[in-house]
Amino acid sequence: MKKLLNVKNKKLTFVRIILIALPSYLVAFFSQKILFVVPTIAMMMMIANSIETGNTSNRNRIEEDNLAEIDSDSDGLSDGEGGV
Repeated sequence: MKKLLNVKNKKLTFVRIILIALPSYLVAFFSQKILFVVPTIAMMMMIANSIETGNTSNRNRIEEDNLAEIDSDSDGLSDGEGGV
């Protein structure tokens, strides 16, 4: 059970939870319609997932070293790809 609750950056996790929960509860309280609450949750989840700490990024990035390996005269497609 203790491993389940182990979080690397507790402050960032808390900020993400507040960023999702607060607008969702406010929209639910004032509108009292699920029609507005579900899109609010979805939008806030996208915003909360975009928050990063410092210079580290968990997104997949193309490294510049890999670009040098591609031939400059090649179109990037092998013989079997691209169709007729």
